[in-house]
Amino acid sequence: MTMNASFIKDLARRCGADLVGIASVERFANVPMSENPREIKPDTSSVIVLGFRILRGALRGIENGSNWGSFSASDPGGMCTYMQEATYHFCREIEENGYEALPLIRHSYDLRDRGIPVAPDRAAPDVIIDMELAAQQAGLGEMGMGKLFLTPEFGPRQEFTAVLTELELEADPIFRGHLCDHCGECAKACPALALDTKQITGRMPHWALRYESCQICRTGTSPRPYSLGLEPNRVGAACGRACVRHLEEKTHSC
Repeated sequence: MTMNASFIKDLARRCGADLVGIASVERFANVPMSENPREIKPDTSSVIVLGFRILRGALRGIENGSNWGSFSASDPGGMCTYMQEATYHFCREIEENGYEALPLIRHSYDLRDRGIPVAPDRAAPDVIIDMELAAQQAGLGEMGMGKLFLTPEFGPRQEFTAVLTELELEADPIFRGHLCDHCGECAKACPALALDTKQITGRMPHWALRYESCQICRTGTSPRPYSLGLEPNRVGAACGRACVRHLEEKTHSC
């Protein structure tokens, strides 16, 4: 069996992923040790990113003001569990074909550097990759100005997992489109004024997000599992829903 990029992508979709992209580990060469894939698995050749759609219907109850409970993108008992199971089965299939596969889920970045390095030249645990950066490097989409990662298929409506493997796979090209048109609807919709449209920041440029304002929002934000300092999931909040609506009106495809 040839474990090439085409096979891997077909396998990921059969295991339940809606999106799959591949990045060569060399694309992370300048990433700090605290988030570098090779600090987790030193023989990593490829970073495979799996995307799972957030169901459009799950946002309807929030938009109607009647039911927020169905939006479970970050609920450990809901979509989060499904994503982990699908990623596990994907990794198991890779390992049954003779290669190692290390699954990763989103964790709070403030859990980095809490442990003791195993050697002076190694990062302290935990090493936690940036899922949005990995998705961008795997060619799946771009960071919007509202700090919501956008894909052509679903706009901001997805969550990601990643898999590290020594398999040498053909990498996908970096996405060069322009999904975000800087419309500002996300910032206008935010009741806490958490997005500062006068300040651009980040290695994937976006408007500055005031975390302290975002965390107290009551318009549909939900906390990340295992997170202490990471901003909440904002797809279901007023800012995220405004982005979804704008992209749907513009493209009729997400």
